[in-house]
Formats: sequence, structure tokens, C-alpha cells
Amino acid sequence: MKTTIIDLAGASFNDGIEAFLTRLLESGLVGSLLVPKKTTGGDNYVHALIKNPALLADTDIAAPVMPVQAARIISNLTFRDPGEKIGVVVRPCEARALVELSKFKQITRESLLIIAVDCLGTYEPKVFSALMKEGGDPAGDLRRQASSGPCQPADGAVFRTACTICEHPALSCELVDLVVGLYGVDSGSELYFEAGDEIATALGEKGVLEFNDLTCGKRDEIITSLKESRIGERDQVLGEFSGRVDSLKGIQALLSTCMRCHNCMINCPICYCRECVFRSPTFEHTPDQYLGWAEDKGAIRMPANTVMFHLTRLNHMVISCIGCGMCDTACPNDIPVMSLFRTVGGQAQAMMEYEPGRSYDEPAPATTFRDNELEEEAGCGH
Repeated sequence: MKTTIIDLAGASFNDGIEAFLTRLLESGLVGSLLVPKKTTGGDNYVHALIKNPALLADTDIAAPVMPVQAARIISNLTFRDPGEKIGVVVRPCEARALVELSKFKQITRESLLIIAVDCLGTYEPKVFSALMKEGGDPAGDLRRQASSGPCQPADGAVFRTACTICEHPALSCELVDLVVGLYGVDSGSELYFEAGDEIATALGEKGVLEFNDLTCGKRDEIITSLKESRIGERDQVLGEFSGRVDSLKGIQALLSTCMRCHNCMINCPICYCRECVFRSPTFEHTPDQYLGWAEDKGAIRMPANTVMFHLTRLNHMVISCIGCGMCDTACPNDIPVMSLFRTVGGQAQAMMEYEPGRSYDEPAPATTFRDNELEEEAGCGH
């Protein structure tokens, strides 16, 4: 791995990153860039696919808001070879989702130059929008905090639940091509990059970045401490939650306000099927079917199949769930879908000895078969 620290020489963090992205695009190493860009109203950021370097203004790769999971967009761009290399700026959870999607042939990894940015925490879009409208600088505030330790949300605001229990706030270059470090970095005066040897050489040859192996001493210490804290918070939150869903009755109560809008499915980066059974004629029931079921049971819930919908999704993709929390963000009735998936997923992943997003080389359990995979101990499967 190669590293470098660049003196901003009085420029802002965003100006420095914009200059880097401009050089990257002009170098020809990528044909386009997917980056967060400020909306016309100025109170939020959305992903933009940019080919013209002049339009890189008003981008912020560290904006603490995630209205859409980037892996979902990247899958749409690269499930077939796009014919060029696309540079994509992602958070750790988005990069880990790309790892899982590659195993299901939903992205073309060779078509991507993946740039991972340390995640300092994200706000729900409406919370972030309110902070911006109040004249705040939520991104800058978090970057300043990250130079010396973990970040706290703005007064009166909270981070998304998924972020508070995420044990992967930063990544190494084992999963991505380039890392933009924020923890332990004085981003008001410098930029910190990590890259694998091959990418570092290519960036140097094209005049994009020259690596000099300078290190940031506080960075590893901060990240290690933050991971330990998050793991403790995760175990406490999910341990308490598991008591709510240890029975079918508990799951039914949790999902009592589900209106089967499918928002959680649509916004999940791992729920990738191009044709979904829940959006097919199989679940387009006729009036006589509803009336017949009501006749048989005396009463049926409407809309029907809400619990079946969630249990099917759990069965389908929970082992590859990377805990990004987009399902929570998308739910109009604030159902803690992410906590349900992380609780069940943690148990299933432990059973399979599998950690989603850990390695491109580790096959997903859903794509492999072991005749002893459900045995608790060798020789005990009867």
C-alpha cells in the first residue's frame, strides 16, 4: 500500500478534492465520475454521473447524507460492461455492498475505479436538509472532529441508526482502489490518500497523485477505538432488539404498520433481482381470491402478505446484508427493518462463518453448497 499527504496550501478541502477529481477525469484513467453533488436548492446532495470536469463544482465526497445507496446506482451502470472505466466515490458500506453484488454478477468490477471515503456518520436526508437550511456546515463540522477522534452529530440532530452501530467506518485498499482518509487527518489543511501499488503507480504516471509513503500517526488509533466502541453499541442495541423478534408474534407486531410499499426492497443494494416475485402476477390477486380467503379465515389483513414479504426478503439476502440502513431510511412508517435484518443476519452469518463485504474472493453462501453447512459441530448433523 502507498500513502500520501497533500498540503492544501490555503485551499479548502472541497477545492482540493475537486482539483484531484479534475486531474483524474482529464487523465483518461476514468471516462466518468459518480460523485455526490449539491442539489439546485442547495440543501442536499445527490449522486451525479459527471463527464465534464467543469461540472465538478459543488461536489462534496464527504457530505454526511445518503439519500440513495451508491451501490444500487453502480449496479445499474455496470451490470453490463459500460465500455469505459467509471470512477465512483463510495462510503465503506457502499463499497462492501459492491463486493457482494460482484458475487452475484450484478457489477462489472473491472469497469470501476472505487474511491472509498471514511464515513464520519450520516444524517437522514430531511435532517441534513434542515441543518443546511439553518446555515450550518455539517460536513465541515464532522471533518474537524474527525481529525482528533470520533464524531458527534450537530446539536439537536442524530445520526442514522445504521451509522451508530456500523463497525466499518473506514476501509483499507484491499477492497477498493483508493482511500480518502478523514480520521486523524487535519482536512482543513491537508488531504490524505491510500492506494494499492498498481493504482498508485498508474496515478503517478498520469500526474494525478504522487505517493510518498507519509503516514498519519493518529489515524489507526482513532479507527481502532471507534470500531471497538461501535461493536459494543451494536451488541447492546441488537441484543435488546432480538427479544422483540424471537417469535412469529413478535415479528408480526414489529411489522404491524407495514403497508407493503416495497420501499425497503427498492432501495436495498443487495436485493438485486431484476424480476421480483412480489412485483409479479403471482401477487396480483383477484377479488374472488381475497373474498375466498376472508371466507375461510373469517378475516384477513389488507394489504395481504406483509409478513411474508419481509420473511422472503430475509431468506433471500440476509446473509449478504451489509447493514447500510437504507431500508430504515426508505420506510415511511419508521419500521426498524435494518435492526431486524442485522439481528437475523448476524446469526445466519455466524452460522455460515461468513462476513458480507469482507473479500471479493470469498464466495457468497447463497452461491455455494456444503453438505455440512448447517451442522453445529462436525459429525452432529442428523
